[in-house]
Amino acid sequence: MIEPHHALHTPDRAIPLAARLLRAAALNRAADMLALAGLRRRLASDAHTLGVALALQRIGSIRNQALATWLRKETRVTDAPADFLVVAARAATICTDLGIPYLIGGGVASTVHGEFRTTRDIDLVISLPKRADVQRLALALEAEFALHVPDVADAYRQTSDAAQDRAQRGSFSAYDRVTGYRLDVHVSGNTPFDMSQFDRSIPITIPEIGAMLMIASVEDTILTKLEWYAITPSDRQWDDVQTIVRVQDAALDLSYLDHWAIRLGVDELWKQAQTSQIPPHHHPGTPAHAATDAQQMKLDLGE
Repeated sequence: MIEPHHALHTPDRAIPLAARLLRAAALNRAADMLALAGLRRRLASDAHTLGVALALQRIGSIRNQALATWLRKETRVTDAPADFLVVAARAATICTDLGIPYLIGGGVASTVHGEFRTTRDIDLVISLPKRADVQRLALALEAEFALHVPDVADAYRQTSDAAQDRAQRGSFSAYDRVTGYRLDVHVSGNTPFDMSQFDRSIPITIPEIGAMLMIASVEDTILTKLEWYAITPSDRQWDDVQTIVRVQDAALDLSYLDHWAIRLGVDELWKQAQTSQIPPHHHPGTPAHAATDAQQMKLDLGE
């Protein structure tokens, strides 16, 4: 018997969360292998140059020569598929060792709560209540990730603004020195919703990589994606919300979602997400995922 189309792609909620992450990592490695096959045909280059090209292709910046030059200098990537879980574990270990609250959201959380898909980067949300944490975090990250150290202090300085306007949240980007995988770090404004996210984050132990990751809850993943969609409409964000709602269905805490959607000013979007399959800001003829969120691309380097 042929199953409905959505049944072929929607993971059973009974699948352990760690298993979902491992499947997503395998999907990402397969995508990297396909991308590398194409790059090898086009580029007669050494392993490091191919690795940098792959890192740029993941984030849609293949023509960014300034970033390419910087990554060639600051990383030791090779032409091998990356495991984003290992990169996420490196970042999580740094935060845990420093006592810095963190959670992982974005595409990784979408995979946990919705359908398996590739993810171009890792979204790390952190709380930096003390200024002394800024330098400690910057130094610890710099050992494992290529970044512009002053960007960490710049993101921290936006904390007070973010407490009043969540659209002003500070962020910075860092690149894993081994794989070139991008880490987008978002510094929370320590608002009631931010604190709720940290309190409700889900610990997922992954024995295969010897790590535990704190992942945003399903409801907070939906709300955050609606927030990003309100700031910069993107079909990818909207598709993720639709998929999570469909997969989780009756398991969602609707009272929590309704409460915070109103407080965050995304209640109309939340209502539409429950009833509409078409992004409210979608324009016919616009390619899916064409919008780019500038706050998630903080490290520009002249692209």
